[in-house]
Amino acid sequence: MKQRLGVTLATALVLLPLMTPVAQAKTTSAAAMIKPHEASYGYYVDTYQNNVKGNTTVTTNPSFGLLYTFNKIWSPTEGQKDPGLIRQSLDIAAKITQTRSQAEVKRSFLTDRRRLEYNNISGLGPYAAAFIKNADAKTDYYDVPAAPQPANTPYSNVTWANPDSKLGAMVQLIAATRVFGGTGVPKHFFKFIRPYRQDPQHVLPNPYLVNVMHAAKADDYDFPSGHTSAGFEIGEVMAYAFPERFQESVTRSSEIGYDRVLAGRHSPLAVMGGRMFGTAVAAATLNDPQYQGLMKRAYQEAHSDALLHSPLVTKNDDFGDYRTNQKNYRFRMTYGLPQNGDRTIAPRVPKGAEVLLATRLPYLSKTQRRMALATTELPSGYPVLDDTEGWGRLDLFSAANGYGALPTTTKVKMDAAKGGFNAHDTWRNDITGNGKLIKQGTGALTLKGHNQFKGGLQVDGGDLNLATATAAGNGQLTLNQGTLTANTAIKLQRGYQQTKRGTLALTVTKATAMKIRGKAKLAGTLRLTNLKGLKSHQTVITFDQHQGKFSRIVGLPKGWHAVYTAHKLALVRN
Repeated sequence: MKQRLGVTLATALVLLPLMTPVAQAKTTSAAAMIKPHEASYGYYVDTYQNNVKGNTTVTTNPSFGLLYTFNKIWSPTEGQKDPGLIRQSLDIAAKITQTRSQAEVKRSFLTDRRRLEYNNISGLGPYAAAFIKNADAKTDYYDVPAAPQPANTPYSNVTWANPDSKLGAMVQLIAATRVFGGTGVPKHFFKFIRPYRQDPQHVLPNPYLVNVMHAAKADDYDFPSGHTSAGFEIGEVMAYAFPERFQESVTRSSEIGYDRVLAGRHSPLAVMGGRMFGTAVAAATLNDPQYQGLMKRAYQEAHSDALLHSPLVTKNDDFGDYRTNQKNYRFRMTYGLPQNGDRTIAPRVPKGAEVLLATRLPYLSKTQRRMALATTELPSGYPVLDDTEGWGRLDLFSAANGYGALPTTTKVKMDAAKGGFNAHDTWRNDITGNGKLIKQGTGALTLKGHNQFKGGLQVDGGDLNLATATAAGNGQLTLNQGTLTANTAIKLQRGYQQTKRGTLALTVTKATAMKIRGKAKLAGTLRLTNLKGLKSHQTVITFDQHQGKFSRIVGLPKGWHAVYTAHKLALVRN
């Protein structure tokens, strides 16, 4: 199945930078970056059960306090406080509804009509069929109707899945997020009008929902989007139980929000608020002591023959293209709305937010997961998103790629015996900062970003794979023990040091495999691959100066040897 492109408007608007600027991290201590900030209601993970109808202030209801940044834009008593921004949000909604494809009409209709929980299944991609079978999942909506639905047509009321099925713990955990995840209370607090009612000439309802939408009650409000909130609550819980689909799951969550704009149901501002709210609810649920056993069982079920090892796994994947997922997710964080607020607020990581990465980055400590969140989050200044705790700025898609910056020395210890991401993981972010990265343990870590961190890279065990020319950053690279692999030509900016217990694995091509600025201290093993077509005097490594030699070279064809000169190591035929 082809990857859905999703963001019709993305090419027409300025997208977010590919990684969070780390200028903030340079002016903020590492400890301050991850220190929780208490809001007027306390901490969301501690007070989330106070989101009930009787609590109607920002101090008694955490959903009000979390979303109160919207009060700078709209007040239920004063009306529009930032009419220009509201107009921009409506214009974006209008553009999206006016340029939607027929496939998007169908998808947004199904997202609207189906049970909220069922909507997230497509994020499982090849595993969706196994989930549907083994969770006994059902829906009564598969296509658009022949004509627009009558005004009184209800949402689907089919029981979406079976809590006693082979994936029953996952079903129950998803249900747990919905207990205090409703948006009805904050919607009736803000009383913000739906976009198709604010601008009926330009924000076009989904043609199959037009009767339903026009017949909706006057108090059917916009902010925050309930479908979006549910999409993130459910998607993030599914990502916890099945982290192999982490980024795809949260991308589908963001697509659910985008579908609400496509249908004309919600404004971009409401969808942004829905993401904030849903993420806070998901984290609160996963921090709740009463659900810890259920979380463990859900993870175990997902990694059994009911899902991960199911014979029903297919090749179908609507979210199979990483770059498209990345582009879509980042666009949907802000919808291209301007960064007109305070841009100087330092990173903030909410209390308990690190649980969202617990299974995706299992080899990191809680403190390290908080740092991964802090160094990948959005900069401040976007509308709605600058809440006190920091829920609005979290970028879970980027955080799943590891650190975005290294403020201090960071030790990553992976245990291959535990399997999964403990055995092998890939960090795709472009890592900056003044810190040093130390790889420890038996697992394998691949660095796939164009990195600029300055403190150096050190391998003390396991495997470290460099997948780009600048993956090693701008500091010295030290290989004490384990294997350092480079399948592409790499550049080292501040020297290289290898001990006798290290193995350097290089792929030989026409280009020099490793270019070292500074001194190379050589020892241990050099392993060479891709030697077919090797020509005599092929340069493998260059350096400004060197000390020592490799104790052995593995992979050299018979009749070849290595020659060390003042500035290079070359392979020569006898």
